[in-house]
Amino acid sequence: MASDDWSLTPTTLARVAATETLEPTLELTADAERALESHPELSLGIDCCGVCAKPEASMGDAAVECAACRAVVYCGAECKAADADAHARSCALLGFAADLSDAARADARHHASAAAAVEATVDNLKLLGEETARKLIGPRGYRRGEDDDEAGEDQASREAVKLRWGALLKLAKGSSEGSSGVDDENEKERAAALRALGDSLSFPLSIVAASWMFPIVYYTLSIGAGVGKHARDDYDGTGGDGNAERDAKPAQIHVLGGAAAAAAAAPLGAEWWPWLVGFGCKLPSAPGVELVAVGEGVVEPPENRNARAKPKPSGAGRTRASFRDASYETFVAGGAARGARAPCLIFAGDLMREANVDSILETALLSPAPLVTTARTEMELAVESELMRESGYELVGVEKNPFAAPVPTQSPAMANDAQRANEWLAAYVPARGSAREPGGSAGRKREEDAGNASGSAAAKRRK
Repeated sequence: MASDDWSLTPTTLARVAATETLEPTLELTADAERALESHPELSLGIDCCGVCAKPEASMGDAAVECAACRAVVYCGAECKAADADAHARSCALLGFAADLSDAARADARHHASAAAAVEATVDNLKLLGEETARKLIGPRGYRRGEDDDEAGEDQASREAVKLRWGALLKLAKGSSEGSSGVDDENEKERAAALRALGDSLSFPLSIVAASWMFPIVYYTLSIGAGVGKHARDDYDGTGGDGNAERDAKPAQIHVLGGAAAAAAAAPLGAEWWPWLVGFGCKLPSAPGVELVAVGEGVVEPPENRNARAKPKPSGAGRTRASFRDASYETFVAGGAARGARAPCLIFAGDLMREANVDSILETALLSPAPLVTTARTEMELAVESELMRESGYELVGVEKNPFAAPVPTQSPAMANDAQRANEWLAAYVPARGSAREPGGSAGRKREEDAGNASGSAAAKRRK
């Protein structure tokens, strides 16, 4: 990401959003390895020296930090100089991300600007029409498994999963002067608003991307949203019992983990999330899609509840978003008691960072629905895949996400590493024998051996 211009402007943001994430640095000194083995709770360069891993609490007045990015701490000038070359590759990026966050916190109009950017983006996607909009958010030459080269990869597929924020961020300019409220902001405020837009867009667009990467995701979304009623009856286990009230209900997508928290905090409220999923996946407008964000502490802010009372963006259609402040286990148990329909898809952002991941997986296996996850690094993805296998899931596929968060942020484990939220997408389905027959509010039970395996997998999870 070679550039001397790191000013807080939409132009810089667009450049960052289109640049692939830096590969993580894995080199450690012998002193750092010993220190981190003795104190695994430490994060290199964050709460201990970025070179030797000396705990910050024991540095005293000798502690110094990078003056440019303020993101890395050292025990003294000697270690700081030793890390200069390694830190240079991420210094400007870390500083840019931190300054954007500071700008958002300092701007009293930030939430209104971000909401206006969302409204303009949704309106302009609708104005573009389905065919043109699909070129922005739909498959672009992706055909994994067909016409692969000798390395098992296809050039068109590699191009399809490259970051593609450029055109999407331009849609936030508004359909007319002043309609977005963003054009009148100064450059710093506009950049912060666009970042908030991209961070929120990343989650529903991840579901859209999963629908064209993994056919099982599109299939279940389609039958859940009303494409082929007989298929929906078979999937849901109802056998077409003529329950018109239930059949008219929208298909549910359960949103968990970091995605649930992001939905609760979405600019303009989260009503546009299910609309964007339905629009991007070409789902029928009726019965439509309902997004249910579930998690302890997942509560829609008052300003978003007020936003939902206002007129929806044009073309919003029949969509609904709701929030449940409860563990996933409690939420599903309550739904089973009420005879609720099974979800057509479960979407979990940053699943491996959830403290109750084992409980989430046990509960998710009560449904035949595919589980789509996002991860920030290949290491997280590898640990996740192992845990999912031991818990009773089969991996359908893994791919880079073209709609990963536009601005990387500092890794919580190593200060010199920057990582994007939603960098990787993975799709899983319950393994054969891990659940009872699909459908039915009584739920489905995982096999005992799979249940036992998941309990022991918690220790292998990356903290």
